[in-house]
Amino acid sequence: MSRNHRLFLLLSAVFLIIVVGLYIRSYYVRTEGDYLLVVDPYYHYRMAETILEQGSRPQIDMMAAYPTGAPVVHPPFFHYYLAYSYKFISMFSSMSLFQWCIYANIIPVILTLIVAFFLGRTLTTDIGGVFTAAFVAVNTAIVMRTVIAYTDTDIWIVLFSLLICYFFFSAIKEQNEQDIGTFISKSLKWNIPLGVTLFLFAVTWRGHWHLPLLLFASSLIYMVIGAVRKTLDRNICAVFSASFLVFLLLFSVYEGMYVYALLLGGCALAWILIDRLTAPSLQSRVRPVIWGSIIAISAFILYQEGVFNIFFSTVSTAGGSTSQGGLAIPDISISIMQRFEITASRMLDYFGVLLFIAPFGIILLLWKRDKYALEILVSLVLYMAGTAVLMTLGGRYTLLFAIPLILAAGCFFGFLPQILKERVTQKGVISVLLACSLALVPSYITAEQASRSESVMTDDLYSMLTWMNENTPQDAVILAGWDMGYWIESIAKRRSVMNGGHYDIQWRVVKFGKIIETTDEEVAVKEIYGFSDESEVRSLRNFPEDDHWAVEKEMQGFAEDNAYILVSDWSMLTFYWLSYFGNWDYITGTGEGRRYTPLFGYEAKKLLSGTEYIFGTTSLTVAVIREKATGFYHSYFLDKENYIPSMGTIFFIEGTQMMLEREQGEGQGGVIFIPPHDLPFFISDVEWQDMGTEVFFIKEQDLDCMLTRLFFFNGEGLRYFELVKDFGTAKLFKVHTAPQEFDQGIYREIDDYTPV
Repeated sequence: MSRNHRLFLLLSAVFLIIVVGLYIRSYYVRTEGDYLLVVDPYYHYRMAETILEQGSRPQIDMMAAYPTGAPVVHPPFFHYYLAYSYKFISMFSSMSLFQWCIYANIIPVILTLIVAFFLGRTLTTDIGGVFTAAFVAVNTAIVMRTVIAYTDTDIWIVLFSLLICYFFFSAIKEQNEQDIGTFISKSLKWNIPLGVTLFLFAVTWRGHWHLPLLLFASSLIYMVIGAVRKTLDRNICAVFSASFLVFLLLFSVYEGMYVYALLLGGCALAWILIDRLTAPSLQSRVRPVIWGSIIAISAFILYQEGVFNIFFSTVSTAGGSTSQGGLAIPDISISIMQRFEITASRMLDYFGVLLFIAPFGIILLLWKRDKYALEILVSLVLYMAGTAVLMTLGGRYTLLFAIPLILAAGCFFGFLPQILKERVTQKGVISVLLACSLALVPSYITAEQASRSESVMTDDLYSMLTWMNENTPQDAVILAGWDMGYWIESIAKRRSVMNGGHYDIQWRVVKFGKIIETTDEEVAVKEIYGFSDESEVRSLRNFPEDDHWAVEKEMQGFAEDNAYILVSDWSMLTFYWLSYFGNWDYITGTGEGRRYTPLFGYEAKKLLSGTEYIFGTTSLTVAVIREKATGFYHSYFLDKENYIPSMGTIFFIEGTQMMLEREQGEGQGGVIFIPPHDLPFFISDVEWQDMGTEVFFIKEQDLDCMLTRLFFFNGEGLRYFELVKDFGTAKLFKVHTAPQEFDQGIYREIDDYTPV
């Protein structure tokens, strides 16, 4: 095959991989694409907007964690990328910054796939590069967190991880050069970019330290192996020293650790002077001293930053609390969906055939037995082990574990032709590779399913947030769950009391949880505007007698005036965790949550008067009948063949929220709520034209709690909470300091329907 023909095939393969990688990540923007996905991207959007408006990010974010504000600690690289890439794009397009943020990660996706090809090629051959890039394109663990509109740092984590590995392995590949001076001059083209990339990773993601630790451990093992063989591998010393010198010099200056920066700068100057001004005999004696100094300084910085303790820390999910003296304070990490438990079935879903191919890649590295292959082997085994430990912190770290698996699989496909070429014909090798490429098919299928993301931002909520921006006072403080804080700050441009950054959140989440969990409206108002007596706070929760920290925190209010509370279908979906912390016990470190139980549709049949839909869980079955003539809904609990009336049915008709309620004593159990549209995160096997695929059961004992009264009954009967705007499933209440009389609530009728 001619060189030009081979180059054309490689370019075509990489181009096809990029197209597939973008297509599989584009389901949301192809089908909806109006909003950013999930929650955190809204924070990144706001920081980019702040940079464009003010020139930089603030040190203290006064929009968050009112009244104290929150320090801005998120690494800045991603925010400046969003801001300045938009400045460039805006020269050719009229799209807004918000619209650009939806599509902004297309660029790093393309770069990631290109880098993956070159990394796989560096480890093995062109074929290894193609398969490495292909698996990065279709791996489920990576795809599900790099969907277009999921505008977060995850794709940059993958990009920098691959780029660091590319520069590192390219540098150690230069070891075939025998002369140390020539080697250093050649490897600098890799060492300097490696150090710079490590620094860029550090200013992109706070979890970046696992890769410097990997390189540190790999280099140390290489040197130990050399020492055992009684041949100090000076080339490896040079690779490590040069790359970490650049990385930690930049990092020390950035973090203001100027003493370390001066020490490293002195090492750099000494290295340059020794290489330029002294004889080779002196260089061979002094260089190891300089390298040893750099390694020692690097190790001390890693220790100071707590890097060596990373893999010994775990997130406790049993009690959901952390200890502060004798006080057990909430740890909301147990409620974060990304921290799901890793199981065998999830491993198969996320990694599929990689779990079976990667070990063969390790075996082939052992089979080659040359120095470079063994160095790759050491690093990949360490990489797998380290990221496997990180997965114990939660399922979000599957993204990291996918990378060494893919590299090992790339080694298998890259080395396979070398094994086969002496045993089969060239056509046979091609046939085997084509057959092996079928391994990509199951990965594509599972990734394509995982990429079908839905935005948790609804039209109702977005309309409410934009209305708040235009119609509420500039000094308004908006109370909502921590997940909604980023939305309030970025779209409504109003101050929140807590957000997804979780700064100083422990007492805030307890107070807000009590606001929406309590059945006493006056308790809710005092939580918002403050308590005057310590005994009132102590009567609500269990505190240690000699610990006043939490009591003092909870006596204070969230605002002095102009407080509002925002509730939406997202509040309903997260009610369990909010109420769990609202019922917190500071002594036992436990809470008790309320739950609106979701019931999923699975059957429907036509009746003379309308249509009957069946919803259920393993323990509860409900029939909802939609009348053909009126469009009204009637709900019943099913017990074998018996229809037991519920206490009532809440639904929307022509945009109006109403309830059909049973006469007192006739209904049982609770109320059924029928959302006006399907809600995110629920997957159903059915699809109905006039009915959503889930309803919610509100237990009778939860009918009087504040969230039920606010969200389902529009503040009916409340005297301090005034409904100022209602967008269906998003409602905003102004909280008054004195009782008022309001004309608010939902439309009610007696339900006298009888199923036939």
